[in-house]
Amino acid sequence: MDTQKIPKRKRRTRNSLTREEILHAAETIVNTEGVANLSTRRIADKLGCSVASPYAHFENYEEIVKCLIIRGEDILIGMLKSAVVTTNDSYEQISGIAKAYWQFAQEHKELHKLMFHTGPVGTIHRKALNVAPRSYRIFLITLKKGFDNGQFHIKRKNYPAFARTMWAWIYGLMVLDLTGVLQTKHSDNDPLDEGIALFSDMLRVGWKH
Repeated sequence: MDTQKIPKRKRRTRNSLTREEILHAAETIVNTEGVANLSTRRIADKLGCSVASPYAHFENYEEIVKCLIIRGEDILIGMLKSAVVTTNDSYEQISGIAKAYWQFAQEHKELHKLMFHTGPVGTIHRKALNVAPRSYRIFLITLKKGFDNGQFHIKRKNYPAFARTMWAWIYGLMVLDLTGVLQTKHSDNDPLDEGIALFSDMLRVGWKH
């Protein structure tokens, strides 16, 4: 019987790693194993290097997480911009933005948790994203254009409140779905379409107060 031992994989040196390679490994772990399993040790295992090796390219674990969050924000922004440029109708643009957010959360569930703090990552997401993330600014700009071109009919003084309320609905709906709380089995109505229709009606008839 052949008792020859299989040689161990040679450990990679820190100089053989690249910043992009480390981020790709971290992103793969998040997408396939979940946010809870992301750690420097797990990244090192995946790359076949020492736990200290990634720190030749990143100051600490927090910086790796920040870079992943920013990468997720870039993906989301691309989806939002694509939704907006397809039409000049402000109602269709707002609908497209809501659907793009939903699509992002469905296609990048774990990355969304990392970005918007529905996973075990502490408050790193607040340090990586501005108080108003760039993705939120696209939403605000689209709303403002709808007011400026006369397609939306609520009073300008109610613009900030409307923006916050619709943003909270989009975010809340995604979190309910990601945490398994959103129940749609016994309803013929799509909760996303329901909300879009409700907010569109508000913009058409005005917000009375």
